[in-house]
Amino acid sequence: MVSRKQLPFLAASFGTLAVPAYATFIFQYCVDRSFQNCHDICGLPGQCIPVPTGLTSARAAAGYNCYIFNENTACVGNRGGPVTDDDRHYDLSVYGWNEITMSILCELV
Repeated sequence: MVSRKQLPFLAASFGTLAVPAYATFIFQYCVDRSFQNCHDICGLPGQCIPVPTGLTSARAAAGYNCYIFNENTACVGNRGGPVTDDDRHYDLSVYGWNEITMSILCELV
């Protein structure tokens, strides 16, 4: 057992410990217009995430800019966006992206 008197010694011995990054909510896509039938995506900033085709509305979590890609699930090809929390896309079919979006990449603002 470690006494309170030993804690400063232990902290000094180990220095700063790296805190692992955890995935968090960054993006929401919906199968139907106007944010109906939605699914949350968790990930890390800068991580390419595949999404199912057929998403119709999309929004990013606060503090993120998200880009959608149409060529494959590796975030290459034509890029759309950014999708943000305050620039939500209620109907991606207006832009022709509802049936072709295959992956997303979100970055911290």
